[in-house]
Amino acid sequence: MQLTGKITGIDEKLDGLLSLMMHEFEEASTVPLALFHNRYGDLFGEDLDELQEILFEDGLIRGFVGPEGLSMEITPKGSQFMARGGYSREIREEMISHEDALRAQKAVKNWNRIVIAGFVVAMVICFYLRHRSS
Repeated sequence: MQLTGKITGIDEKLDGLLSLMMHEFEEASTVPLALFHNRYGDLFGEDLDELQEILFEDGLIRGFVGPEGLSMEITPKGSQFMARGGYSREIREEMISHEDALRAQKAVKNWNRIVIAGFVVAMVICFYLRHRSS
């Protein structure tokens, strides 16, 4: 899935758009492109085209020529993706993974500090013992 920071809160917007499409056009299953832009243009503003492009690239919606002209529909992959939690879930999992990596990195840094401090203390003790007996 495409994760991009070009639009603030993009994961929520993508989830919102896909969720709205799923609920509003549940029975029709297809959305004419003109209706899509009329319906969601005010809600998502200038971000709508980029959101639509991301959904297409990720394979969550597809376009086709139907009786009403160019139309879109949510793919089975899109339905399954939303059922599993959508983009927000993916972001949460990425953040959790990132937090785990940061914790592990901090633990390694702490152990490195302890080992270095132990080495310095051992060197100081050795130096003291060597020069004390002279």
